[in-house]
Amino acid sequence: MFVYKNIDKSGTTTNKSIVHYTQNLNTGSSGLTSTQFISASFNDKYWQSLNVLFYTSGSPTLLPDSKYQFHTSNFTIYDNVNPQYLNKFHGYNSGSIISIPQEYYSEKIKTGTFTLTDKSYTNNAGNNPIIKDDGYGNLYSSNATISQSSATSISSSDNYVGNIFYDMGMAILTETGSWSGSINYTDITSASNYTIQFDSTDTNYTKEYSVTINPNEFDYSMNYSLRCLTSGSSVTFEQATASFGSPILSNPYLCSEFTGSDWHPYITNIALYNRGEYDDPVIIAKLPKPIMKSDKIATTFKIKLDM
Repeated sequence: MFVYKNIDKSGTTTNKSIVHYTQNLNTGSSGLTSTQFISASFNDKYWQSLNVLFYTSGSPTLLPDSKYQFHTSNFTIYDNVNPQYLNKFHGYNSGSIISIPQEYYSEKIKTGTFTLTDKSYTNNAGNNPIIKDDGYGNLYSSNATISQSSATSISSSDNYVGNIFYDMGMAILTETGSWSGSINYTDITSASNYTIQFDSTDTNYTKEYSVTINPNEFDYSMNYSLRCLTSGSSVTFEQATASFGSPILSNPYLCSEFTGSDWHPYITNIALYNRGEYDDPVIIAKLPKPIMKSDKIATTFKIKLDM
């Protein structure tokens, strides 16, 4: 009779999968903020912080005439061929920062999925400004009225209007030029009526246990209804099962009709325990339906636990 059995660790694996969820935010979403920053203004500290954190990282060479001057060879690389261009920030010292709480993007914003649409402004054709990322940390407008290149290369460096930092949920508009004849990029998000869509990123880990039951194992049922009263007992079955500690519950023996070779227990749950601690299971796997235990072949159950 087997009640407990050690798990074969060679059959235990850990699998990793990356999943993405589409997030749709608007100005009513909790924690989503947009802040305009201007050098030498009351928001000067925003500008200085952005400059130090993102645009002068990696100990760049700074020109002596300005502590904010950017060394253009220093930029973050998201791809060996397609760089994240940060130098356009330093042609201007004003812009907007859109901050997305981590509860929405989790580990990071999936590259190439960010879209910002400002509902407060339209051009003569009735189109709202749309800002997208190119997958390499750069922002551009996919429907700008005024553009430096054709629509087929709208995301070229000539049209970059800012940067996005996927791991931090931060988009920064740095272009001060015109999106259309009457709307500048500095106007975008200033009226607090915009939407943002992107895919968040989560890494899920799954632990898989292989539990093998051999034909000669687990032939004992823990179902109390299979137990019988001791021969000659004057206690009725109803009396014996009325409370825990009663004679039938303390009787370890099965009724005779459940001990023949034709009877096999059914497996409904598989409980996993810490070694030596068998009072409370750590995991209980409930089978979708009872499985009759075979006395001919070994049966292997796969238990998956999301971590």
